[in-house]
Amino acid sequence: MDKNLLQDILSKLNKMGCKESDVFFSKVNTVSCSSRLGKIENTEQSSTSEIGIRAILDKRQSIVSTTNLEKKNIDQLIERVIQMAKVVPQNKFCGLAKSNDIKKFDKNDLKKLELSDSFEPSVNQIKEKVIILEESALANKKITNSEGAEIAYSKNSFCLVGSNGLEIEMEKTHSDYILAVLAGSKDSMEREYDYKSKVFFKELGDFEKIGKEVSKNAIKKLNSKKLKTCKSDVIFDSKVSSSLLRNLFTAANAQTIIKGTSFLKNKINKQIFNKEVCIIDDPLMKKKLRSRISDCEGVESEKKYLIKNGRLEFFFNSLSSARELNHQPSGHASRSVSSIPGVSFSNLYMQNGEPSKQEMIESMKKGLLVTELMGSSINYSTGDYSRGASGFWIENGQISYPVSEITIAGNLIDIFLSMTPANDLEFNFGVNAPSCFVKNLTLGGK
Repeated sequence: MDKNLLQDILSKLNKMGCKESDVFFSKVNTVSCSSRLGKIENTEQSSTSEIGIRAILDKRQSIVSTTNLEKKNIDQLIERVIQMAKVVPQNKFCGLAKSNDIKKFDKNDLKKLELSDSFEPSVNQIKEKVIILEESALANKKITNSEGAEIAYSKNSFCLVGSNGLEIEMEKTHSDYILAVLAGSKDSMEREYDYKSKVFFKELGDFEKIGKEVSKNAIKKLNSKKLKTCKSDVIFDSKVSSSLLRNLFTAANAQTIIKGTSFLKNKINKQIFNKEVCIIDDPLMKKKLRSRISDCEGVESEKKYLIKNGRLEFFFNSLSSARELNHQPSGHASRSVSSIPGVSFSNLYMQNGEPSKQEMIESMKKGLLVTELMGSSINYSTGDYSRGASGFWIENGQISYPVSEITIAGNLIDIFLSMTPANDLEFNFGVNAPSCFVKNLTLGGK
């Protein structure tokens, strides 16, 4: 996309009396392939270009978007977005950043983050890899069925310019896979899956090894038992522990705070974890999925402690929510082409603790290792927490047998305070955490 075209749109909006506006262009190229039971089931290859225009008039904002980039259509959109902005309700907190508050975009800073993979897999290469991924799991005779495998690659090029001098121009790549299979015996059938996302395709790993590992983990679940309802200590495996950080993000989102529906609303600078816990949001990490040098409103991106020695340091916000709370902008505004800025994390993670997951297991007389979570019933006003789960029962420091059809219940306030992280942190997603030990949760069973 010619940046001059985007600037021309801003100029037209300005001549029509709109002094605050931005234009967002995005082009996404995607290749994906899925297989089931050893046969290619679906192959997709697409390229989508889209443009979004936002206008702000007298504290009223509107946004329009289109994939039709013909000049006549764009001119019609400019007219439409102005008319819409005249009739929508006022929002006294909306508005662009001041020009002197914008992080100047520097391509060299962006290049240092290494967010674009020069290797672009072909359709045939992805077909080959997805067959290897699934068939390496199906090769195990105890795997009786497959829900399929999928591998996808995408490249996103985008440019965002604003009437306040904002200019952001980036290219990012994203690759991921998912595999789900079922192991079966005479009296039991169990599902296991694996999923991973990376900036660089080749960092997804060895697909043959991944498939074999998934099949082994599925077999370990066979002949699972139900538990009697009880109170128990729980280890959340690193595969699922990041979900607790997602719960934390929702509770620490300024938009949730503004609504008054978060149990963290009065907890800034208060102890909500034990003093050994640190949780970091770092947008400046190399080769990570959500890295950036500024947010979508031009606020500089910086490494921040969300939790430092157990204390809550800030709420995630955009410019509008920061103004409403009278807080400093945190640099977490996020948006798509067709949406106004919302709030999101960058690379959010919990730092490693000292014990290994194995040491945690060995320390437990009785307890539960959770390896899969499903469903969700969470009240963010009170912190009440309930989720379906499966995993392994621990007795006398050893994994004893698989368990399923469990409900885990507690309160996030208590869960966070009692949480102890292990030392097995890996970065495979946008949110990452090591395995975590949590005391005294209610396990609902038979």
